[in-house]
Amino acid sequence: MRKVITFYFLIFFIFTGMSIAVEGPEELYIKANSSYENMDYEKSVSLYEELLRTDNVSPEVFYNLGNSYFKLKKIGKAILNYERALRLDPRDRDIRLNLKIAGSMAIDKINAPEKGFILGAILFLYDRMTANELAAMCSLFYLAAVLLLILSIKFIAKARLMFYTAGVFGAAVFILIIFLSVKINKENFTKTGIIVAEKIDVRSGPKEDYLLQFTLHEGARVSVIKDAQNWYEIELSKDLKGWIPKPSVDII
Repeated sequence: MRKVITFYFLIFFIFTGMSIAVEGPEELYIKANSSYENMDYEKSVSLYEELLRTDNVSPEVFYNLGNSYFKLKKIGKAILNYERALRLDPRDRDIRLNLKIAGSMAIDKINAPEKGFILGAILFLYDRMTANELAAMCSLFYLAAVLLLILSIKFIAKARLMFYTAGVFGAAVFILIIFLSVKINKENFTKTGIIVAEKIDVRSGPKEDYLLQFTLHEGARVSVIKDAQNWYEIELSKDLKGWIPKPSVDII
C-alpha cells in the first residue's frame, strides 16, 4: 500500500512539474496581455514583473508594464518603465508619446533644457540609437574610411575624391565615438532614477531627523549621486540636492 501511495505522489509531482515547465515566457506574456485587455491591471503588472524577474527583458514588456501602471494611476512606475523601454528601443514613437503623456501628469515639472533645432539635429542619432547600434555604425564607417584610403592608392585618378570621402567617414567616426562614450557613461556609470513614492521629503542628510530641504512627488526624474545605507543623495540641479530613502526611487 505504501508503494502505491509513493507511486501516485511521484506521478503527481511529475505532472505538476511538467505543467510549470510548459508555462514559459511566451505563455506568461500572453496571459499578461490578456489580463491587460480584460482590464485586470493588477494581474497584468504581476505577470509582466514576473517575466522581468526571469530575465525576459524587452521593450515590449517594459512598455506594456508601463501601460498597466498608467491605468492604475501609478505615474512614477509608468514613467520608469517607459524610460526603460525607450533605452532598448529609442525610435519607438508609441513609447515616446506615452512617456510624454505620463510625464505631463507628474506634479513636479522638471524639464530638461531645450536643445534647439541645430543641437537637436546634431544629437538626432544619439537620441534615436542604442549603444550597440552606435557601436555598429562606428565600426562600419571606420571600415569604409580604411577601404577608401586603400582604394585611393590603387585608383590614382580618383585618389583625391576617395581621400576626402575617407576624411568625411573619419570625422563621422570621431563624432560617433563621442556619442557612444556619452551614452555608455550615461547608461552604465550614471544613475538616473524616477520617484515612485506618491510623495517624499528630501532632507539635508541620510536620516529622518535631518533638515527638510524640499518635497518631490512620483514621476520626478532625479540624478543619484551618492549611496549611503538605505538612502540616496539625489540631485535635480547644482543648487538643488538632498537625501531620500532608497524605496522611494527606482533606478532606470
